Amino acid sequence: MQMKRQSWIALLVCLNAVLATGLVLSSYSPPAAYAQGAGLSGNYMLVAGEIQDQYDALYIIDLRSRNIHAFYYDKTTKKLSFAGSRDLEKDFRHNRG
Repeated sequence: MQMKRQSWIALLVCLNAVLATGLVLSSYSPPAAYAQGAGLSGNYMLVAGEIQDQYDALYIIDLRSRNIHAFYYDKTTKKLSFAGSRDLEKDFRHNRG
């Protein structure tokens, strides 16, 4: 009888641990990530990331003029250089005919 009672207690402790873990995981939400705020910052969108082992890229999209400007950062020389611009409206224009 003693062994059966210990088994039930162990089972209930494990069940409580599983339920507590489920409760904690279901109530957790990651912190919100907010984009740029309103005002003049709303005229631009920025995207940055690693493009090669030694280089990072920064893309700036000008929403008003619909242009994208690309910059690259060389990690070895620690220099930011302009790579070029594109007219997004022209690039994404559909042929209508």
